[in-house]
Amino acid sequence: MNRYLLVVVLSTTLALHAQTATPISNLQFESSDPKLVQAFQWAKLQALAYAHDHSDPVGPWYEAALPGRDSFCMRDVSHQTTGAAALGLYPENRNMLKRFATAVSPDRDWAGYWEIDKLGQPSAADYRNDKDFWYNLPANFDLLDSIVRMWRWTGDDTYISDPSFQRFFDATATSYVSAWNLQPDLILKRSRIMNQRLPAGQFVQARGIPSYSEGEVGFNLGTDLLAAEYRGFESLQLVAISQHDSKHAQRYADIANKILEIIESKAWSEKDHHFMGFFSQDGSRHGSGDAMALYFGAVKDPAHIRAALSYIESEKYLNGIGIEEESYLAQTFYRYGEKRAAYERIMDLTRPDKERREYPEVSYSVIGAIATGMMGIEVLGDGTSERPLLHSFSRILHEFDSATLKGIRVRGNVVDLEHLGDRRSTLTNRSGETIHWQAAFPGTVSSLIKNGHPVHAQTSFDVAGAPMSWIITDVPVGATVSVSRP
Repeated sequence: MNRYLLVVVLSTTLALHAQTATPISNLQFESSDPKLVQAFQWAKLQALAYAHDHSDPVGPWYEAALPGRDSFCMRDVSHQTTGAAALGLYPENRNMLKRFATAVSPDRDWAGYWEIDKLGQPSAADYRNDKDFWYNLPANFDLLDSIVRMWRWTGDDTYISDPSFQRFFDATATSYVSAWNLQPDLILKRSRIMNQRLPAGQFVQARGIPSYSEGEVGFNLGTDLLAAEYRGFESLQLVAISQHDSKHAQRYADIANKILEIIESKAWSEKDHHFMGFFSQDGSRHGSGDAMALYFGAVKDPAHIRAALSYIESEKYLNGIGIEEESYLAQTFYRYGEKRAAYERIMDLTRPDKERREYPEVSYSVIGAIATGMMGIEVLGDGTSERPLLHSFSRILHEFDSATLKGIRVRGNVVDLEHLGDRRSTLTNRSGETIHWQAAFPGTVSSLIKNGHPVHAQTSFDVAGAPMSWIITDVPVGATVSVSRP
């Protein structure tokens, strides 16, 4: 939402604006690093200040647009759901995601509403009518991926069984792709703005922008759109697998692989040694697409991953981006093992004099980065197993630092997770059912120590190609299990 200039200086008190009732979160964070604790405490307080109960007509929701606009944006929500889930805002996430999914319509060429207000209506800031509205094309795929992530995190099968979500999945995979020429064999030659219904209007030239970038105009395709589409079809494949639908699972995998090939071969610049951000119909490319390609996991070549990470860690790149783009980086850096770069982004985003740090996406992204990035919490599984795995992997910056995340809701459980450097992890299952915990550590070892006893370790590789060793152990309700490296 960076096309609207926000010139404000808000204290924390002002940012905690009046509202009906602030939802309560039991999430707590402790660490030997006081700066990290301070960052978490600010982010939690700020994020919850933007959360609203069910008293508004739209139902439970949190702000995900410019502060004070009383609305939530499709891109922002898709990003903020991870932090919101860690805070326990399950009803808010589900309500908002369903609102967006339900909104897609053939009258808007299977686009939804870019922004919804607290009354449950399309925001007047972006919408005049179905022929004149603002919309960025990565949004359908980004939202779809967020829905699937929340299904895996919460264990709530209505995310994939509710007819509204099923209709959205089907429409995005077929009609939406066809309406906007997003098929792998057509996407590079598509027109910039398609399906124009009016000769002129406030948002006519923004009805279907082929990127999240709102400042560029001389392009017909953004690499972020390719990356979001790849991730969307990967997520659709997971849903199809969970439903034992091998035909659609293979179709979605084939489309995802074709999009991935375009990213790796066409968006990649051997000359500039990073991913270009924008394509033009004449074949020229410019800008940077590295951050979103990495965020959506749409890079597999290890050399490309390393070079893209190097590019987005550079001062040239960091000095040229807005706070919206910066808010994605900590989680991305953690995922690819760049612990120091991730830590530095958290510190930068949360410093008191940071311009626009009150933008809602910032606080939610910091919570998400700490939970899924630094603490490495992830739910693994394709939905076919009765034993989804709770994965953990410490990415604490310093060897002798400690960090504990308490009261985190994952699926139907409430758990506490403690890391001592990257040498020991301890999980306590406070409530719910028995947890199947995959305790993972960097490097290759033959065994790990579980509650003082050696256990044979398995080995695999993370998304950056680095080796890790792990065991899977049950953690019953009320139990605490500790796993460490020898």
